[in-house]
Amino acid sequence: MAPYDGDLTELFTDAFFAPAHRADGPSPASPYLGLRHLQSRLGDQRPLLADHARLRAVLELSAMTDPRLFFAMFLHHCMAIGVALDFGAPHEDVARLASGQWIGAALMNETGHGNSSSAIRTQAVFDPAAREFVLHTPTPEAAKRPANVGLDGFARLAVVSARLRAGGADRGTALFLVPLRDENGPCEGVTIEPLAPTPLLPMDYAKVRFDRVRMPYRSWLRDGASIAGDGSFHDPLGPDARTRRSVGMSRFAWGAVTVGLAAAARAGVALALTHARHRRTHDRLAGDIEAIAHLNQQRLLFGAAADALAATAVARRTTALGWHIPPGGGVGTGPSAAEMRTLALNKVTVAVLADSAVTRCRSACGALGFFPEHGLIDYQALTTAFLSAGGDNRLIMLDAAWAMATCPDCVPPDDETAPGSWPRLFRTRERLLHAELTSALHTGSQGGTVHFETWNAQTELAQRLAEAHTARTTAEALHGTWCAPEVSETARPLLRDLYRLHCLEQTAPHAGWYLAHGLVTPGEVLALPERINGICRRLVPHAEALTELLEIPDELLRSERRCRTRHRPTGMG
Repeated sequence: MAPYDGDLTELFTDAFFAPAHRADGPSPASPYLGLRHLQSRLGDQRPLLADHARLRAVLELSAMTDPRLFFAMFLHHCMAIGVALDFGAPHEDVARLASGQWIGAALMNETGHGNSSSAIRTQAVFDPAAREFVLHTPTPEAAKRPANVGLDGFARLAVVSARLRAGGADRGTALFLVPLRDENGPCEGVTIEPLAPTPLLPMDYAKVRFDRVRMPYRSWLRDGASIAGDGSFHDPLGPDARTRRSVGMSRFAWGAVTVGLAAAARAGVALALTHARHRRTHDRLAGDIEAIAHLNQQRLLFGAAADALAATAVARRTTALGWHIPPGGGVGTGPSAAEMRTLALNKVTVAVLADSAVTRCRSACGALGFFPEHGLIDYQALTTAFLSAGGDNRLIMLDAAWAMATCPDCVPPDDETAPGSWPRLFRTRERLLHAELTSALHTGSQGGTVHFETWNAQTELAQRLAEAHTARTTAEALHGTWCAPEVSETARPLLRDLYRLHCLEQTAPHAGWYLAHGLVTPGEVLALPERINGICRRLVPHAEALTELLEIPDELLRSERRCRTRHRPTGMG
């Protein structure tokens, strides 16, 4: 795996980003000061989305350095600038965002509905006489929340979703580029109410209401739609398709979130592995030995490494599709429904794997995993947040399972073309669960229509199908990583072992199901723990080489190591 460019690594190891763990908590302004500092040092006024590889590297390094910085960066560069480019915002607005003059935000969710993207109540009513839109929050439940825009001193420009009404008709959910505040406070008609602080991923969260805010026509991210001088409305998509297109802005988040979470997981594993290699323990039987010599540490840390690298394999397949903007921008339908479903499931997959990896690292490190100066608790805050943020994982899984069971084109791939025995096993599980769910829905339907009661009774099965699907696609992605021709011959055996370890750990929780379906034998089930242990024992001599596979720049790891040696805990965690 290629290292990061030296100039980027240097940006994140200079004194500006040195940890400052104050007794009263982290500075609320530091993520935004960091964003502007990076923008000034990068010295390129073009949007970072113009270079996917560079943007990915910047976001990954941000997540490793400070998850709050990553949070501000991905919202600014992906959810604000990316959406502005994709929906055809005026060049001068994009330029102000790209320069850091305005810091971007995204206001989609509303207080009263967890799935408010499909039931937006914020209104943008077109005034034909003034050729302006009037943005209004009709009820307290329609307030935008949560949005990290509560801090004074920074000009904020937000992509806001609202129900567009023109010519007396509902035109679907549209997007607008709206100034929320300048350096001196909220703009006229905008109420920003700070929310109570949270200890996990602390940002300047707030809820936002609009009181008949006047917006010029140019604020509308029209995306090929228009309103003529006589008031006639034209949109090539129609209201329902327009809403789907607007909600599709989530793809920019999914590309960013996956690479950030995977990077945080890799950084956590690198820290924990380095700690375990240097930490001495006094064992009652072996005496003074390294922590990594204990099998329970190996199971935790090598399993975490497999999770982190699996998350990375999936994440790096996500950005190309998630961040793709057609030439010209502002006139399109966005990715297909199937592509959006893949992107959403990739977000779920990476969030679960990254959270598992960091949880294992914190468990292995004992007290090291608890205090913020060591970083692991901050990585855990980031991974925990995105189990729900960016789309709730459970809802995404259920939506995907519904499509798999009801869409004629969503047929599981056959077993014969699987790349290796593990993907073949996972494909069989997915195919059998798909058949079970479709049969249950067909049996409970009335005249071909599936009612809520029937679907509701099968949601646990539906979730298992979606999980089986992501297990299969993740194994295929990880298989492709270690088989890639550019992988060095020294790294390939390590990646192969981590791939096998990942597959074994995905199989073990469902061993009874595989046994009941005749896909494994009782002997194979009983052998699973020792097969996992055998791989862990084989990896111990290569722990340092494995750390190098995680792509954490030496400069970052050394600076973290210096911080940690001053707080080395005693005893096994």
